[in-house]
Amino acid sequence: MSSAGELEELHARAAEAEARAHAGDFRTAAKELRALVERYGEVAGADDPGTLTVRLNLARVLGAAKQSAKAIAVCEPLLRDQERVLGPDHEDVLETRQLLANLRYATGDTGGAAADLEQLLAALSRVLMPTHDRITKVKRDIEFLKRSC
Repeated sequence: MSSAGELEELHARAAEAEARAHAGDFRTAAKELRALVERYGEVAGADDPGTLTVRLNLARVLGAAKQSAKAIAVCEPLLRDQERVLGPDHEDVLETRQLLANLRYATGDTGGAAADLEQLLAALSRVLMPTHDRITKVKRDIEFLKRSC
């Protein structure tokens, strides 16, 4: 399906796109990441972890560029695919769920953000100790959002 050389090239292009995003060139980074999502899918397959990672990076870049609605449109199907391929408690799934909650909050959807955080809390409770700082923070964020609804 893919050659090691093609995957190395895609990985290098993804790193370049991420560097552009870190430098603040979100438009170019998003354009390159969109192309990479398609190419990764062709070369490695839609369910390949590399393809899923590039999709996550695209959502991050769109969110950083204040294009929350577009980022949500990338995140929602990505989350479904990640859960199916990686499992509900995988680190990338948890990160995508957190990102989706943040994006929903940025668009004013506090109820949706709270629901995403509730699901994140359930997953974190399966993989972390109950007293872990991240669990405490997510609980506080949920309470804040519920008061804001």
